[in-house]
Amino acid sequence: MKHRLFAALGAMALFLFSLPAAAQYLPEWHQGDLSKKGARIAVQGEKLSRDTTLLLLNSVGGDEMVERWEKYTKQRGWGIGLTSGGYTLAAAGLCYGGVYFLAGLVASIFVAFGGQEAIDQLWSEMGPRVYVGAAATVGGLAVGTTGAVLLGTANKKMKNMVGTCNEAGTPVPGTAPTPELTFGPAPSGVGLVLHF
Repeated sequence: MKHRLFAALGAMALFLFSLPAAAQYLPEWHQGDLSKKGARIAVQGEKLSRDTTLLLLNSVGGDEMVERWEKYTKQRGWGIGLTSGGYTLAAAGLCYGGVYFLAGLVASIFVAFGGQEAIDQLWSEMGPRVYVGAAATVGGLAVGTTGAVLLGTANKKMKNMVGTCNEAGTPVPGTAPTPELTFGPAPSGVGLVLHF
C-alpha cells in the first residue's frame, strides 16, 4: 500500500515538474513566416497575442502602423457585424415576404370565386406584409454588401501590413524562449532538462 502511495505521489510530482517542459514556444521566426490570422499576426500558424502583434507592428512601422492596424481591426469587426446582420435580415425578409406572397397566390385561387372584390380584399391584407418582407430583403442585402466590402478591404490592408513586416525581417518580440532548467522527461528517461 505504501509503495502504491509513493508511486502515485512520484508520478504526480513528475507530471507537475514536467508541465513547464511541455510548454509550447513559438517557432524561430524567419522572413516570410508571418501571416494574418483573424485580427492578429501568426508566426508559422501560431497566433500571437494582441500585445505581441502590436509590439511587432510598432517595431516595424512605429505608432502610425499600430494606429492603422487598430483602425482596420475595428473596420473588420464592423464588416463582420454588418455582413452577418445584413444577410440575416435579408434572409428573414425573404422568408417573411415570400410566405405571405405564396399564401396570397394560393388564397387568390380559392377567393377568385368571390369575384374581384374578394381578391382585392385579400391583397389589401397580404400586400403590406409582402412589401415589408421585400423592404427587409433589399435593406439587408445593402447592409450585408456594405459589410462585405468593409471586411474585404480591412483584410486586404491588414495582409499588406503583414507583408511589410515579413519584408522588414524584424524579430517578433517575446517569442524567443527563455532558458529554463526543469525536472522532466529527457532523451534517456527522466532527469533535469535545459530548455533554451
